[in-house]
Amino acid sequence: MEKDNEIILSVKDLKTYIYVNNRCNRAVDGVSFNVHKGKTLGIVGESGCGKSITASSIMQLLPKLSRIESGEIVYHKDDEAIRIDLLERNGKPMRDLRGADISMIFQDPMTALNPVYTIGSQIKENLLYHTSMDKKSMTKKTIEMLEKMGIPLPHQRAEEYPHQFSGGMRQRAMIAMAMSCNPRILIADEPTTALDVTIQAQIFELMQKLKEEHQTAIILITHDMGVIAELADDVAVMYMGSIVEIGNVHEVLRKPASLQKPPLIHPYFRKRQKTEY
Repeated sequence: MEKDNEIILSVKDLKTYIYVNNRCNRAVDGVSFNVHKGKTLGIVGESGCGKSITASSIMQLLPKLSRIESGEIVYHKDDEAIRIDLLERNGKPMRDLRGADISMIFQDPMTALNPVYTIGSQIKENLLYHTSMDKKSMTKKTIEMLEKMGIPLPHQRAEEYPHQFSGGMRQRAMIAMAMSCNPRILIADEPTTALDVTIQAQIFELMQKLKEEHQTAIILITHDMGVIAELADDVAVMYMGSIVEIGNVHEVLRKPASLQKPPLIHPYFRKRQKTEY
């Protein structure tokens, strides 16, 4: 049985490098953190600091010319500790985890959703691989998920294609797909970047509701400190591939240690020196 504050994912001294033109880019250079059941860990930092590569390492979806050099990514399930960093990207053990135990919401739904298949068929595909549902049950579950995400006329919209959805609705559809198998961990990589403020608020409210209902652990990747302050329980601040500060979100934002340790003053905190949290 799972306990409150249980650690379900541990990342220890992770180093993921990118090799281009005989040069090594240390995209992630010694990152460590824990993810707890029912809690949100915010990972914040400027563009290019290694946030998305960290997420891709956890999902074993690294781009070409990238690889995990060292460190551990440990997924804790029941009494088993699964070393994700040792699994093959396309091997069955990793495919069984991806989409079922650990799901991801990508920054741009149009790059994650297949344009030639309906939204409903893409949700069903995830259910087909990870569950033993029959066709009727999968259809029912698909409609239920779309309805739960606040998508109107779910029976009709399930038969439509990604390009027929607005940006906000595509993001909702992708969340429906990600949550269809009730994952224990949801990684959200800049999930509202291209959306207006109203839609952003709706998406974050939806994610918060899902976390409370299913005790889902969330890794929220963003560059927006306001979003972190509102939604995260803990926050890790990344800078040039490393975590320069990590802790309870209120403690970090009220009195960031990096302000007291030049020259490791994170750009976000430098801007905040003249403001009050």
